[in-house]
Amino acid sequence: MNLPISTDTTTLAVPQPAPKARDFQHRALKLGLQLYARMSRDGAARLVERLAFTPQRLPMPSRYEYLLDEADSHTQFHHGSHTLPVYSWGEGPTVLAVHGWSGAGIQFGAYVKPLVKAGYRVVLFDAPAHGRAQGQRTDLYEMTEVVSRVGQQFGPIHALLAHSLGCIAAGRALVDGLPARHLVMLAPPASLSEVVNGLGAQLGLTDTALAEHRRRMEQRFGATVWERLALEDLAPRLRQRGLVVIDGADTLVPESDSARVYHNWPDAGLLRTQGLGHYRMLSHPTVVEPVIEYLTGAI
Repeated sequence: MNLPISTDTTTLAVPQPAPKARDFQHRALKLGLQLYARMSRDGAARLVERLAFTPQRLPMPSRYEYLLDEADSHTQFHHGSHTLPVYSWGEGPTVLAVHGWSGAGIQFGAYVKPLVKAGYRVVLFDAPAHGRAQGQRTDLYEMTEVVSRVGQQFGPIHALLAHSLGCIAAGRALVDGLPARHLVMLAPPASLSEVVNGLGAQLGLTDTALAEHRRRMEQRFGATVWERLALEDLAPRLRQRGLVVIDGADTLVPESDSARVYHNWPDAGLLRTQGLGHYRMLSHPTVVEPVIEYLTGAI
């Protein structure tokens, strides 16, 4: 099903970001890793593995951080040895938001007041090693488990609203049995395999180094890890109605990858934008307003 939703922000003036300190740090890391690999392939492989499972926490304060002090409920959710924060606002059908890698629940702050005003309950959480949650490292399997547990505790779930890598965790949780009526995915990656390829490109890994990282992933999670965390393959098994949001200026998740998820999802609509990139779509009105319209109208 193709919902009658479309938008184009090609006329939106999007200023190019100035070089940042973290860009310099990334280039230095890439060069250092390449030099390290010449001295110790095994040591470099261990470093890549560590980097792959260590999120970078969002800089604080967030523009929506004030909402945390206004939450109707703040729960300390225990997962293993870690404590994770869960916040909720409002009463009514529950919309559970699932942030992406190196993200945090408060990134969905633009949705809180409009959804509460429309009669919904909004639930945000920080996954292990993200936001204000405890922990230093995590992985998609753990994030999926947390999505399922939070969803079960705060359900029934009217809708899941997910961004980036969080879309894979949300999709896996739903296929594994988490009940929800609707799903909205912002910039969904096609698969973990494509994400790993992207990491290899960002770090300048050789084909040999990337193959070694993949081998270590399979050793850690089993050979089925690529199949189980391929969202484009999970999409035909989704029974929820939904919406996929794709931006043509997204440099982190190629729009062609997100389009594969949409085309494989039998009951999904598509919202296309241009000029927002990977993160601005989280809060820009050209995405927030139609998504809220979909969530509140999908009864």
